[in-house]
Amino acid sequence: MPIDAIVQLRQRGQLTLPERLATALNAKPGDELMLTHDESTPGIVQLRVLPRSYKGIAGDLYGKTSEERASYIAEERASWDDKGDPGRAPDGTPYLTFEESRRVYKQTDLTRERYDREPKLRWPKCETCGRSIANMREHRQKHKQNVLTAQGISTDPTQIKRSRVRVRKWRETLSRKTRGRR
Repeated sequence: MPIDAIVQLRQRGQLTLPERLATALNAKPGDELMLTHDESTPGIVQLRVLPRSYKGIAGDLYGKTSEERASYIAEERASWDDKGDPGRAPDGTPYLTFEESRRVYKQTDLTRERYDREPKLRWPKCETCGRSIANMREHRQKHKQNVLTAQGISTDPTQIKRSRVRVRKWRETLSRKTRGRR
C-alpha cells in the first residue's frame, strides 16, 4: 500500500522527511538519500536510501577466501602499470618506462602519478655529464663533436654569448626586484 505524505519545501530548498516514510524506507539520521527525476514523467520524483556500506556487495565474485581476493587485487593492480612503450623524443630517443625511471632517479620519491605528470622523469640521463635530456641522441652527438664539455656546458661561441646575455638580463631583473622591496 503506497504511503502518501505532504511535505513543504522550505526557503533554502530543504524538506523534512516524515517519520512514517523514514521508517518505511529504514532511513536513519546521516543516511544519504537519492532523489531521481525522469523528464519523461514530469512532476514525479523517486526517493531511495543509498546503502550505508558496500561491503560484501560483490559476494564471491573476486574469490571465496581472503587469499583469493588478495590475489585478485594484486593481479589487477599489476595490470595498471603500463608496460607499453612510453614514447620517444623527436630525435627517436626512447623514453624510460616507469620501472627504468625508478632505477635511474633513485633519490627521487617517484610515484606513478608523478611519473605521468612530470615528463622529465621519463628522460634518460647522459652517461657523460649526468644531465636528463629528452633528445639524448642529439645530446650524445654534441658530446662527440666536442660542442659540449664533460659537464654538459656548450663550447659553441654563439651559444655562450646568448647564455651570457640571458644571465645578464636575469641579474638585472633580480636586482630591480630587490631594490623595489627596500
